[in-house]
Amino acid sequence: ACSAAPSMLSLLSLALGLSLLTTSRPPAPRAAARLAASSAPSFSLPSPIETLKRLSSAEARELQRELLELAFEQDPQVVVRRSLDLARAVRVVGSETVQGLSSAAAAPEPPVILRRMCEELGATYVKLGQFIASSPTLFPPEYVQEFQKCLDATPPMPWSDVKEIVEAELGRPIGQVYASVDETPLAAASIAQVHAARLLSGEDVVLKVQKKGVQGSLKADLDLLYANARVLQLLGVVTAELSDVVATLRSAILEEIDFVLEAQRTEQFAEFLARSPELDGVVTVPKVYRAASASRLLTLERLYGVPLIDLESVRKYQPQPELALIVALNTWVSSVLTNEWFHADVHAGNLLVLTDGRE
Repeated sequence: ACSAAPSMLSLLSLALGLSLLTTSRPPAPRAAARLAASSAPSFSLPSPIETLKRLSSAEARELQRELLELAFEQDPQVVVRRSLDLARAVRVVGSETVQGLSSAAAAPEPPVILRRMCEELGATYVKLGQFIASSPTLFPPEYVQEFQKCLDATPPMPWSDVKEIVEAELGRPIGQVYASVDETPLAAASIAQVHAARLLSGEDVVLKVQKKGVQGSLKADLDLLYANARVLQLLGVVTAELSDVVATLRSAILEEIDFVLEAQRTEQFAEFLARSPELDGVVTVPKVYRAASASRLLTLERLYGVPLIDLESVRKYQPQPELALIVALNTWVSSVLTNEWFHADVHAGNLLVLTDGRE
């Protein structure tokens, strides 16, 4: 259920299905006995009587209202587009699988098929793939290994879309804010891509531009995943922990598309560094250019350096790379203990050693 494309109709059907079932009468005892006798599941499921009790409970009525609210929040255009996305993804991955079966090469393994479906379905499912890749204690090793490919760069938006978004967010032509913008991105991920640029005032900056349509798709996808988890919880198929995990992932991923919030947190982290004398001149964070930022556009000071994973390059600016790692670790621990928030995805690839030796 969690791999289905999201749609307003899907959410409505879940809610209306609960509505119909909450007004149904339990079957006669003999019919219930036949139902119970005719099914022999390989895992524990609630009995039909228990299921009907759950569906007629106050909790079911509250869930029905919650699902209806989620359904009516959906953008109909996004619903249609995501339904078409699912059809296209099934067609593309299905064709690849059939070709693999008919060729002399080995047939695609389930982890490969699932990873390709996630890639074809877009940002939300790529994010879930990255979660699998980063959770070796939760998922089988063959899936963790295959989904490492979701951590690589994703195809970028064309420059025409980037320029359209930037100008819409700025409310004016791009040339009135930037002296130049590189049309080829420095990096592209599932939610946004980054372009090097220079302001009219002369500062080198980077533009983080949210990908076109990603807000609606993410919300629709995540709402359906959450709705499925809540229904399964109500039916007693899964425990509340699954709904809690999905709700947390939903909240965290939706925060990633709030660039205003990201700007606030970046500036707040700079304040944290400023009140930490032991980090002065050692650790930095890029400056936010608020006048050139908005909900889908973030303009940041460009920092020049090398990722901490490239030890040979790090040694050019820090003779003892292990000291850079210790400083990074101490900064992170200090932020956990004393700051309003901390970075939850700290790894060497997310850290730079700058050309002046700072991190």
